[in-house]
Amino acid sequence: MRGEKRYLLGLVFFLSLSSCNIVKEKIGDYYFNKAKKIASKEEVSEKEIDNFYRYLIKALDYKNNLKGSIELVDNVTTQSLRAGYIKAYEEQLRFLKKYIEKNPYQWDAYIDIINIYSIKGDIYNLYRLDEDVKKRSIDDKNFKALSFIIETNILYWSAAYGELSLNSSYDDVYGWLSKYCEYARNIMEVKSLNDNKFFDSINSSLKYYFDSILSDLTQKENEIKYNCQIYNRIKNSEDFQKIIKYTISGNSYLSKKEYSNAIIYYKAALTVDENFVYTKKALIEAEFQNHLSLSLMKRDKTELENFIYEKFSEIDDIISSYNNLFFPFVSYDKFISRLYSLKAGMIKVILESSIDERKKEKLKENLKKCITLALKYDPKNQLAKDLMEKGQ
Repeated sequence: MRGEKRYLLGLVFFLSLSSCNIVKEKIGDYYFNKAKKIASKEEVSEKEIDNFYRYLIKALDYKNNLKGSIELVDNVTTQSLRAGYIKAYEEQLRFLKKYIEKNPYQWDAYIDIINIYSIKGDIYNLYRLDEDVKKRSIDDKNFKALSFIIETNILYWSAAYGELSLNSSYDDVYGWLSKYCEYARNIMEVKSLNDNKFFDSINSSLKYYFDSILSDLTQKENEIKYNCQIYNRIKNSEDFQKIIKYTISGNSYLSKKEYSNAIIYYKAALTVDENFVYTKKALIEAEFQNHLSLSLMKRDKTELENFIYEKFSEIDDIISSYNNLFFPFVSYDKFISRLYSLKAGMIKVILESSIDERKKEKLKENLKKCITLALKYDPKNQLAKDLMEKGQ
């Protein structure tokens, strides 16, 4: 009799739990459907967009698996951003964070989070996400693959921030270069695991993203090795460290249009190595800008024009030896593009002077060639684009 009572009590408890779960699922569906209704409208207000995300987040309180919700959120966020509602990114992020709390193996949600942080250049939150993912990567190769995707994004942003620092501070450049090479080591270790088929059995959706990132990384492998060789040389050579320090100080003054100070630092760097091509180009640019500024004050271009004619052959020499470039976060293509656009800018100054028509035609041809080559090596070269527009 007692056993029968216990069975009946257990059955009642089980049925009450089941009933509770069914009710929770129904409530979850109710909020999910309210969100879907907003998403189906052709036109919505900002308040309705806010409600869309609020209903989805509320639905997750009652139901973990909201089938199709990630794609739905992605579509609504994309449309909202096109309409100029920037807050949509933050709302999408709130939803995705809660979604992976409830569904820790939902890889598409992680990828969307990574993409949001990467688009914003939010390297701090990429670090934090990587720390959380790494804790799980010891026992699950899916999380190890996910960490690889995050760290590759951190690597690319470290290079971007490092390049921006080239005009400000040696310490910042060195800090970004250090982070860059640290992540490069981790990434290359994972790449070697993949070469041994380690990741063949991971989730197919995650594998697609993993392979895509890996393919892009393989194309940049030489660039990664190049930057890490520079980092090692900075650590091991005081003279090389001096060249980089002096040159970055020169860049900082050049960006502030303090040309005399920039020239002093570039010359200091070249006393250590007179053939350092990056600094040779930077010195010519600083001297050119200085002569240009003085000519405007004096209303006399004689010294400026003499300087330009004198430096044409030197720029050509640097172009022919650009393979000797060895400077952090500066690619060969960008460097040679800047050389051609610098030469184009100098030619433009000469063309504005009174010169022989025959000579002018030859210089115009040379100008066109320099602009074309500058844009060939770097289509984003703003100086070359500006010169092309002015020439039309």
